[in-house]
Amino acid sequence: MRAGRRLAGFVVPVVAILLWQLVKSTGLLPYDNIPAPSDIWSATVDLITSGELATDTGHTLAACLGGWALGSVLGLLLGLLLGLVRPAWTYGMASVEVLRALPAISFVPIVVILLAQTVEMEIVIAAWVAIWPVAISTIDGVRGVNPVHQDLARSLALSPVAKIVKFALPTALPKIVVALRLSLSAALVLAIVAEIVGDPAGIGYALVEQQQSLRPAAMFSYILLTGVLGIVLNFVLVWALRFVPGARQTARGGDDAA
Repeated sequence: MRAGRRLAGFVVPVVAILLWQLVKSTGLLPYDNIPAPSDIWSATVDLITSGELATDTGHTLAACLGGWALGSVLGLLLGLLLGLVRPAWTYGMASVEVLRALPAISFVPIVVILLAQTVEMEIVIAAWVAIWPVAISTIDGVRGVNPVHQDLARSLALSPVAKIVKFALPTALPKIVVALRLSLSAALVLAIVAEIVGDPAGIGYALVEQQQSLRPAAMFSYILLTGVLGIVLNFVLVWALRFVPGARQTARGGDDAA
């Protein structure tokens, strides 16, 4: 049943591609800057053969995953601090709400000025957008620990670290899993945006370069590549999370829903 649903999900894209090719081939779509799927495929093969696609993809993936990992760790630590330490919550939560409300893309020019056009700039931008979903989800999770468990931890005189490992993290883990998936997608988007704005490398830079070189087929290849990367990264993350006992059901449920 599940395989049938997933197979049915490919019907609409395949039909859309066939119609696109038909309309373009018959001249019903007169715009020269919109290539036919066959032209996009040819351009993609050329980019793969030349090694450009692999180089650009590797650069973007390195920045995306590096920033996502850094942001996730910082978000987890920040969430534990604000969720478990009452003074930190009292004096720090307002600042977190303000910072996470800022549009992430408005942060890009500031980082470009500070770090110039480097991969470090991309990593910082990707980390920035990854911090907040993880932090907020961690805060909500650890503040939702069952009062009975809190009393049990006090009666057992558990250390702060033991309380986190035995009660806080298991309670927060389902929400953290969802946040990790959201933040990974956001990190990929912002890494590409950073390349468009600043770093002269990666998928974002290649998009602009192909557009300015009037090579729409190659440009569409990179556009489609971003979608494929997002799907693949999500699939790999869901697969990896299934090996984490407390996250297995959440990861599987989200994947099935998707």
